[in-house]
Amino acid sequence: MYSIIDVETTGGKYNQEGITEIAIYKFDGEKIIDQFISLINPEIPIQPYVQQLTGINDKMLINAPKFFQIAKRILEITEDSILVAHNSSFDYRMIKIEFERLGYDFNIPQLCTVKLSKKLIPGLESYKLGNLVKNLGIPISNRHRASGDALATVELFKLLLSKDLDKEILSKSIINKEKKIVNKWQKLIQGLTNEIGIYYFYDTNGKIIYIGKSKNIKNRVSQHFTGKSTKSLNIQLEIDDLSSERTGNELIAILKENEEIKKHKPKFNRLLKKSIKKFGLEICEDNLRNKFLRIVHFNEFEDYIETFSTLKVANRRLKLIKNIYGITENNLKNNIQIDLFVKDNSFKYPNMLIIDKGRTVNEKSVILIEDNKYVGYGYFNLNHQINNTEILKSLIVKSEYTDNSKELILKHFRKKSCEKIINLDFKN
Repeated sequence: MYSIIDVETTGGKYNQEGITEIAIYKFDGEKIIDQFISLINPEIPIQPYVQQLTGINDKMLINAPKFFQIAKRILEITEDSILVAHNSSFDYRMIKIEFERLGYDFNIPQLCTVKLSKKLIPGLESYKLGNLVKNLGIPISNRHRASGDALATVELFKLLLSKDLDKEILSKSIINKEKKIVNKWQKLIQGLTNEIGIYYFYDTNGKIIYIGKSKNIKNRVSQHFTGKSTKSLNIQLEIDDLSSERTGNELIAILKENEEIKKHKPKFNRLLKKSIKKFGLEICEDNLRNKFLRIVHFNEFEDYIETFSTLKVANRRLKLIKNIYGITENNLKNNIQIDLFVKDNSFKYPNMLIIDKGRTVNEKSVILIEDNKYVGYGYFNLNHQINNTEILKSLIVKSEYTDNSKELILKHFRKKSCEKIINLDFKN
């Protein structure tokens, strides 16, 4: 659980400032579940340059509550959570100072979206909140007011969570979480969604031990906890905590599970081993320009329709293709049948966007294909983002493991469709 916070202050000498406004959004990793916003009477004057920046002046705060009057609410909403802020050391310091003035020691783990952004979205000229969200296409209103800046930080944090492929953010959350509920299974299942997505199981050290996907996360996790198979029993012995991520649609769940298992290699997953490529399937033409399929030794500089780890597997696949598409020796119709096979095993366009449902009603998902290869996925909720290539690419979570992604995508589309496909070559 996260408390995404922004404070506005009076300005002045270090550690002598006062808070003039605070906004806190309690965020469960997917949505805001509680919020608190208030002006605060700091009982000291606001510096002129700060008044000009924020629009908050001394007269506005005459009847505002003093910090001690809202301190209890701040403790309630931030309980058992991690403080998240843009330049969190400043916001944390200011809140801690106010509590120290009341004789209370305020301590809470922190995550800084400035540091996270520099690590997860490198290469930007500026990481100031206004410039950062503008470059990422994140809407922001009431700039330099607590509520506006905190809401923008919520959207930024959502993007950072999706780009955190090493799961450092979630690991920090899990290690710092207090264990209060006696019934272990009830505690773990509590708060899970019945929606489609992926889930992670962790041991006592915060290490991922299992990753799965499901159309109903809560039901699937419950099955793990009631299962009697050897794997289920071993998971039950070692699991200490879990987390889940909604994906909005099945295809992203498939791709994300594939990526995460290869990246983290959880001990209870059957590892999706990276196949050793020894042979390739290619199309050739004879002197009469008749097409035929053949298996050749793999060359990393060649682009094959399919690749194989053994000759036995390659020949079995070639035989199956010939049977399915009616490809025979010296058949004049082979050209047509082979073209049909290639079409069935290719993306609709070499450069395209696959648009489908997102995690919320107002959100869409996007999968990026470039040069006939899967690049990654992302989410957006503004129409203009899809027309801006640079913004779109900044929202994409790039995949590190793409060797079988094309196969997974094509297999999915043989059964299901998506909302829209955009031909990027046509757009350009």
